[in-house]
Amino acid sequence: MLQTYTIPYKETTNQILLISNKGIIVDAQSILFKNYIGKAIQSLHPFFETLINLLTLKNKTYNFECINLEIDNKHYTLDAVLHTNNSKEPSALVIQDLTKQYITYQKAAQKRNVAEIKAQLLDYNNVILQEKEAFKNSFIANFSHEIKMPVNTINGFVSLLENTNLEQSQRYNLNVIKNTNDKLKTMINDIIDISKIETGRFSILPIRYNLLEELDTITTIYSQKCKEKGLILNYNIDPECPKYIIADKYRLAQIVNNLIGNAIKFTPTGSIELSAKCVTKNNNFATLIFCVKDTGIGINKKQIDAIFNGFHQVNNNLTNNGAGLGLAITKKLVHALDGKIDLKSEINKGSEFTVTLDFKIAPNQKEDKVITKTSITTAKNDIKILLAEPLRGNQEKLLKIISKLKNCDVVIVENGDQVIEELYKSTFNLLILNLKLPTMDGIDTTRYIRHSDYKNINKIPIVIISEKPSKEEENYCKERRVNSYIGKPFDKAEVLRKLKYIIQKKQA
Repeated sequence: MLQTYTIPYKETTNQILLISNKGIIVDAQSILFKNYIGKAIQSLHPFFETLINLLTLKNKTYNFECINLEIDNKHYTLDAVLHTNNSKEPSALVIQDLTKQYITYQKAAQKRNVAEIKAQLLDYNNVILQEKEAFKNSFIANFSHEIKMPVNTINGFVSLLENTNLEQSQRYNLNVIKNTNDKLKTMINDIIDISKIETGRFSILPIRYNLLEELDTITTIYSQKCKEKGLILNYNIDPECPKYIIADKYRLAQIVNNLIGNAIKFTPTGSIELSAKCVTKNNNFATLIFCVKDTGIGINKKQIDAIFNGFHQVNNNLTNNGAGLGLAITKKLVHALDGKIDLKSEINKGSEFTVTLDFKIAPNQKEDKVITKTSITTAKNDIKILLAEPLRGNQEKLLKIISKLKNCDVVIVENGDQVIEELYKSTFNLLILNLKLPTMDGIDTTRYIRHSDYKNINKIPIVIISEKPSKEEENYCKERRVNSYIGKPFDKAEVLRKLKYIIQKKQA
C-alpha cells in the first residue's frame, strides 16, 4: 500500500504516513516521524488533531501549505496533502519538508523588500529635493519684478542726478553707486535667467536682426572698457557670416557679453580677440563659431569643468567682482539654444572660449529702412507714447497705426529694462508693451510699474500686445491691471479705437 504513494512522490518527499479511519498510523516512510507506527496521528503534533474529522470523508484530497511545526526542539516548514480512501483502505498523509526552500524564499523576499524600501525612500528623497528646488526657482522667477524694483529705482535716480550740477566728489560717488548697482543688476538677471531655465519658464524670442551690426555694437562698447584697462580688443568677422539672421538677439548678445566681460576681468595685460566664423551655410541655415580669446591668467585643466558651475571663480584673489555666475548662465544659455561651448586654457598664457550655434538665415538680406526712435512733434500738448516692441515688423505696423492719431510722439525700446529707464527720463501718457519682452516680459514690467512709487508712473495706462492671443490670457493680463489687450494679426480699426479711448480717458 505504501508503495502506491512512494512512486509518485519519490522526487519530492520522503514523509508518507498511512492512517486508519480512527487516526492510528498503520505504516510510515518518514525521517521526521520515526517509530510512530501504532500511535495516534495527533501524538505527532497538536496540528494533526484537525485531520481526525477529515478521515471519515472518503475519496477526498486536502492540501495544507506552509505548516510551521516544532519537532524535537527544531522548527520545520511543511506542505501536506491528505488523501482519504474508502472504508477498507487507510488514508495517506504525504508531507513535504520545505524548510530550506521557505528559508531561502524568506531571505530573498526580505532582501527584495529591503531593496524596494530603499528605492522608495530614495524616490521620496528625490521628490522632496525636487520640490524644494522647484519652490526655490519658482520663487525667484515669480518675484523677479520685486527683486528688480529697488535696483531699477536706483538706476532711475542715478540718471536724474547725472543731469544735475554736481561737485567732482559727488559725481565720483554717483559713479561708484552706478557701477555697483549695474553689477548687482547683472547678478540678479543671471540668477533669474538660471531659475527660469531650470523651471522650464525660459523662452526664446527669435527675431530678424542685423548680426554684424549687433557684434559691432558689442565691440564698440568693450573697446572702450579694454582701453581703460590698457588692453587691446581685436575683432575679426568672417565675410561668409550672414548679415540678417532670425534668432534671439538678446540671448546671443548676453553670451558674447559674458565671455568678453569674463576675459577682461581675468586679463591683466595683453589683448582680447572676438571672432565669428561661418563653418557651414546653405540657403536657409548657417552654423557659426564665436570665439573669445585672451592672454589672461589661464585656467588649470582640473578646474575647467568647475568654472561652469554657479558661484565659482578660479582666482578670487585677482578680482572680487561678480559672484561667478557669468559662465554658469552662459553655458545654460548656449544649451538652451541647442548649441555647444568649449574651452581651451593654459595657466599664465590665456583662455579660448568657443561657442557653436545654428542660425536661421533671414530670407530678406536687404538693408532695413531706418525707423526713427521718436516721431516728429508739432503741438504743445502732444501725447507721448512709449512703445516696447522687439520685433521690427510690429514696430513698423504699430507706427503706421499710431500715425493716424494726432499730435503723438512715439519712443521705441526693445526690452523691459529699457522701459523702466525711459520712464525715469520722461513722462509718458501711454505705454504699449509686447507680452514677450527680453530681460523683463510684459507682465513683469507691468508689475514693476504698478508697484512703483516714483512720481505717477504707476498710473500710466498700459496696453499689452500678444503674438498668440486668447481670452484666458487677456483675463490674466487684466487681473494684473493692464488697461487693454491687443492680439495679432492687428485690426487697425480696433487698435485705433482702443488707443483713442485710453488717451481720451487719460486726458479727461
